[in-house]
Amino acid sequence: MSKSVAKNILAKGSLEIFNTLLPFILTPYVYRVVGRDWIGNIEYTNTLLSYFSIMGMLGIYNYGLRSLSSNRNNLVLVRDTFKNLFTIGLVSNLTFFLLYVLFIHYCITDEAVKIIGYIFSANLFAQALNIEWVNEAFEEFQFITTKTILIRLLSVIAIFSFVRSSRDAIIYVAILSGITLINYLVSFVYAIKRLNIPAYELFSGLHWKDFIPALLIILVLRNTGILYTIVDRTMLGHYTGTANVALFSIGQRVVEIVKALVLSVVFATLPRLALYLKEDRELYLQGLRKIIRLMIALLMPIGIGLFLLSEEVILIMGGEQYIGAVASMRIFSLRLICLGIESIIYNQILFLHGKEKVILKYNLLCGLLNVGLNFIFLSVLDPFIAILTTWICEIIFQLSCLLYIKNKLRINIGLLTKYNLRYLSLSLLFIPIVIGFKLLPISQVLHTVLSIFSCAIFYFSILYYRKDESLMEIMARCRTNINSYLK
Repeated sequence: MSKSVAKNILAKGSLEIFNTLLPFILTPYVYRVVGRDWIGNIEYTNTLLSYFSIMGMLGIYNYGLRSLSSNRNNLVLVRDTFKNLFTIGLVSNLTFFLLYVLFIHYCITDEAVKIIGYIFSANLFAQALNIEWVNEAFEEFQFITTKTILIRLLSVIAIFSFVRSSRDAIIYVAILSGITLINYLVSFVYAIKRLNIPAYELFSGLHWKDFIPALLIILVLRNTGILYTIVDRTMLGHYTGTANVALFSIGQRVVEIVKALVLSVVFATLPRLALYLKEDRELYLQGLRKIIRLMIALLMPIGIGLFLLSEEVILIMGGEQYIGAVASMRIFSLRLICLGIESIIYNQILFLHGKEKVILKYNLLCGLLNVGLNFIFLSVLDPFIAILTTWICEIIFQLSCLLYIKNKLRINIGLLTKYNLRYLSLSLLFIPIVIGFKLLPISQVLHTVLSIFSCAIFYFSILYYRKDESLMEIMARCRTNINSYLK
């Protein structure tokens, strides 16, 4: 039975809002209470874990979601695919769980990092039960939303109850791992009940050789990005100390929260563009340019606004102990604009045209360049240098892709247009607004709030006066969603 579109929209929208607002409540508390040194140890250890986590999951999530979504009416095929992917994931995750434990035991000398690493190893064990792709494939968004909100609220209660100072850092790590296990376990039980597969059948009739080659290809394609910020955090922690990882991560965390919300536009429009490309190329190009314009209209003011308010944002989110993160936060803010463009290049152009090998080649080369630049500047490596080299390499990646798109695919995506330059010009006018509020004898929080609201009102008022197409599109989508919720 098909799911209600309106209910799915409401569920997904509620989860996105919740996932956006919660970090703004939790992050300032945790970063202040746990302290920069422990946050650095936690983020560094989590970075090391990510290498093993990526290998443990192979490409199962993406492959499983795509396969089950397109074949969900064929229960026999769904069960067969699930059994093979689940057992492959079970073996791979438990294998990398053991390798991670051995790595922590023999290769890590810092006692704090070692303790955190042992606790985080539970995440790899729990990841063997991560079959959320089944629930997503069957559009169980109401379950996913309800479950995620309840479990994350449980984690918030636990953190505020038991994490009161830096002495409770290990408790904080244990809560994170425990919540991950509960989340995967609940989803696992729900999915198994839906598929109605007896436990004794999970390990029968397996034919892994039909799945493993595709999983390995997806693994490589989806994770060349590991050569960017993950490598940055690894090298910062290993060569300069974990405190620098904390300074790097706070700026990244703030920008990632904003990026996840705004870039949801990209993934929401992907299926329609795929249909347009198949049936009407001109309609595809029109839709593509509209999405690029909408993305720049949103990300340009946000990126420049965050750049201007980087110091205020860092002090609000983490306090004086993270003041050293301001410089890297400014680069992260400008990088946000590039990430939006990159997402469109990656997902709506090259991926839809089947150019995964092009993505892989350019991403790999630029990623290796980033690693090389980090080693070249190793003597002065800090959070600012680390993210600056990454940003430069990502710009080179985008320029390479844009040249390929223009010369090989014959697509002009319309980046340098008068309306995109208008968004840039209006965003640059935030500078006197922000400086003006800084001159007033008001608190930092009030200055930040007034700056954000004033810049937003100025920006959207001008666009509304000019009947800007992107703003009209945003308003139309908001009205449609509200009407869907009210039905």
